Amino acid sequence: MAESRQSGHRNNRNRNRNRNSGSNPRRNRRFVKQKVPRKPKKKSLFQRLLNLIGLGGKKTKNNKKQRPQNRNSSKKRATPNRNQTRQSHPPEKIPVTSERLYVGNISYQTSDENLIELFEKFGDVRSAEVVRHSRNARSKGYAFVEMNNLDAATKAAQELHDHEYMGRKIIVNGAKSRGKASD
Repeated sequence: MAESRQSGHRNNRNRNRNRNSGSNPRRNRRFVKQKVPRKPKKKSLFQRLLNLIGLGGKKTKNNKKQRPQNRNSSKKRATPNRNQTRQSHPPEKIPVTSERLYVGNISYQTSDENLIELFEKFGDVRSAEVVRHSRNARSKGYAFVEMNNLDAATKAAQELHDHEYMGRKIIVNGAKSRGKASD
């Protein structure tokens, strides 16, 4: 019987600790203080007698600044108007310094084999890898292609940059990264 009391005591202690942990804000809603309009203070008997005679002070005014009903209307928005069109900037041009190329704005249906087929016109392709999301394996819309020599990579970047492929204008630049570290 002593064991059951101890385990019950431990469970209560853990329950209280989890309740006050503050890790989940939705869970702790009942602990959040809400702003409620306050009632004016009651006047004392002496103040009421002075008001009756007419010697009472002026009515107290609330010195707090009045907030606008719609808080968003008083602030200037930093975002542009939705009616305005957003200016598109051309992508940053990165010079080809290695055999590794960045291929951007590719269709989500593009596969590694499709890229190898496209880039083989300019020289031997060592590898082509479409970057995919780790959880659902869907393409992220860009890839890396590695050519066998620098001349072929430079020529492919010049020819295929802004080339229409599978309904999209692809971007071909030199890659900033060296790829996955091979140990």
